[in-house]
Amino acid sequence: MSIIFTHLAETVHILQDVFFVVLMIRIVSSFFPPKTPGLWDKAAYISTQLTEPILAPIRRRVPLVGMLDLSPLIAFFLVDIAAYLLVALFLYMARF
Repeated sequence: MSIIFTHLAETVHILQDVFFVVLMIRIVSSFFPPKTPGLWDKAAYISTQLTEPILAPIRRRVPLVGMLDLSPLIAFFLVDIAAYLLVALFLYMARF
């Protein structure tokens, strides 16, 4: 049973890393929007579709600072905290 919780903790780490990469693609694509259809256009579209459910509620509660949107930064912190708590819980449960 402990091996299952250990693998769950590893899976949370992997999902956290994937989310960070997708969010970074979203941030970079907001500065350099795709001009022609291609790989960058598809990556920007997919990253927008994957991150918008997390960023939209944050964006509704946190106002813009000038022209700067802080919702990706807050999402980084929230996902990091959630992943830390889940990994700690899974590793704690793996001890029994």
